[in-house]
Amino acid sequence: MSIKKLPLIAATAMLAGLVTACTSFAPVYGDRPASGAQDIRFNFAAPDSRFEQIILDRLKLAFPGEAGPDDPVLDLVASTDHPPRSISNAYPVARPINVRGQATVTIKQGKQVLFEATRFADSAYQSGKLTPVDLASAQGAQENVAEGVAESLRAAVLAGYRPGP
Repeated sequence: MSIKKLPLIAATAMLAGLVTACTSFAPVYGDRPASGAQDIRFNFAAPDSRFEQIILDRLKLAFPGEAGPDDPVLDLVASTDHPPRSISNAYPVARPINVRGQATVTIKQGKQVLFEATRFADSAYQSGKLTPVDLASAQGAQENVAEGVAESLRAAVLAGYRPGP
């Protein structure tokens, strides 16, 4: 090895050491205070429909902490709708039917509203087939919409709600 390559090797080793010292494997949100999602506990209100039940089941998985009598109540008002379909008659059979699910989550402590958010999700299914297939497709689309709404609400709660001391 020649003496001319020695400074290049030394500089390369120093640069590699510097880059290695600057990297870490800490999670992106690792420096947040301890009052995060692990501290969030809710008493869940009873659902009023199958659509609300699916959303609440997903939220119970997202916030699994055992709630006490002093913890806030998470209530949900959800509905499904069918926005207008396409006007085109190019496909006379199997036209897509749009499904929209919307839900408002309210977190209350007594009569005081601590947090409220409304989210929606859209999906579609093809109609014009046999009746049992239409019914199963509609139910599957509604369940997909419910899961999408639940995920949006989970993200909204994590982003905006902070539990009290």
